[in-house]
Amino acid sequence: MRRAGRLKSKVVATCMALSVLGASGVVLSAGAWATQTLSATTWVNVRSGPGSSYRVLGTLSPSQSVTSSSSQGGWYKVTTSAGLTGWVYKTYLKATGRSSGSSSRPASTAGASGSATVSSAVNVRTSPSTNSGVVGVAARGASIPLTGKTSGGWTEVVWQGANRWISSNYLTRGSASTSAVTGQVQTTASLYLRTGGSLSDAPDGLLPAKSVVDTTGRTTADYTEIVYKGANRWIATRYTTAVGSSGPAAPSAPQASGSVTVTVGSLYIRSTSAANGNVVATVYRGTTLQTTGVTSGDRLQVIYQGAARWVFQAYTSAGGGSASLVDGGSVTIPSGLTTSGISQLTSNAKAVFNRVVASYPQIRTIYGWRASSNWSSDHPNGRAVDVMIRNWSHQGSIDLGWQIANYFATNASSYNVSYIIYRQKQYNAAYPSRGWRAMEDRGSATENHYDHVHISVKP
Repeated sequence: MRRAGRLKSKVVATCMALSVLGASGVVLSAGAWATQTLSATTWVNVRSGPGSSYRVLGTLSPSQSVTSSSSQGGWYKVTTSAGLTGWVYKTYLKATGRSSGSSSRPASTAGASGSATVSSAVNVRTSPSTNSGVVGVAARGASIPLTGKTSGGWTEVVWQGANRWISSNYLTRGSASTSAVTGQVQTTASLYLRTGGSLSDAPDGLLPAKSVVDTTGRTTADYTEIVYKGANRWIATRYTTAVGSSGPAAPSAPQASGSVTVTVGSLYIRSTSAANGNVVATVYRGTTLQTTGVTSGDRLQVIYQGAARWVFQAYTSAGGGSASLVDGGSVTIPSGLTTSGISQLTSNAKAVFNRVVASYPQIRTIYGWRASSNWSSDHPNGRAVDVMIRNWSHQGSIDLGWQIANYFATNASSYNVSYIIYRQKQYNAAYPSRGWRAMEDRGSATENHYDHVHISVKP
């Protein structure tokens, strides 16, 4: 009877364990089970307790790995590799690996030579190529031992006892900050961390929206220096708000008085009217820019991404609204809409562009033709439109992106759509029954289409 009772207890325990396997694919139990490895399915807050009313301690990025061995009312207590411990709701987590200590690991063939910090969740690969196998995901904030070897933008690391490779763009190195902290700011959008105070300085990771970081008091015309993970980095000032302030840190955009269209293949946008002024961006033929009406010599003041900038006036033509297209058609470009490569689009792609402009006034940037593309020939052939999503990590912006993506999926035949990509998912119009399918990891938010909806059309 005692043996039968123990058997019955095991059956009951097994049923209880299975009951915690929800739609999200999370497998967790309290007590006897080993710690589980999980990853975030989107940007999500880590809270001080098991409920949405608790204080936010930090943020998990998409695919960031955490560990957990307990839950309470649908909330899981998780710990990041950087040591942050808090609570995340189960909907935003999925199981990604075996319990700790459950698998053997190949031995490293080289000793460690220093370490680096992972600036954003990134794939760990078997060799220095995006075509190589993925063996895991290094979480943002993780400290990774280095072997000292690099290869074409890749860094060899020691990962779980074996020599592996990570894109160098996602690793932060350098001396620790000695700067005194003078204040704090909160980001209003996801921002690139840069090694210096200008757009030309290399990006070194991504800082999520609503992050609160320490400042050093040093600024440039457009950037603020911060202390992030013990190192000095720079972020765009106009996307920050001083902590304790009710308004943005940067002044409002200047008033537009007209618009011009870029008439050359590419045109520098500079921070000042000087011929050698700092280049903050490059725009291309067909781009429409708002102007303030102010000139300085041969330079024209324009409004770019909400700030006053300067361009060489001879490379622009006055007027806005309607741009003549190569095949005789036309599109309406509203004032304030930033575009590039629209004049080289095919008629099918122009129909997509016109529908986005007419139906989604929230969209302020749309790109079309460009000379090259890493993944397909659609952009160079004028068959693709990129609908850029502002504040793309915010839920409202995510919903807007899906509204646009699903509209063109539903009406694919009317617009001759071939496929759509959004948030690392792809819809093939030739196989509508398959729906939205996961796409391979291409390494960054832009390449994975988190910040824009890509719509390709048939020839």
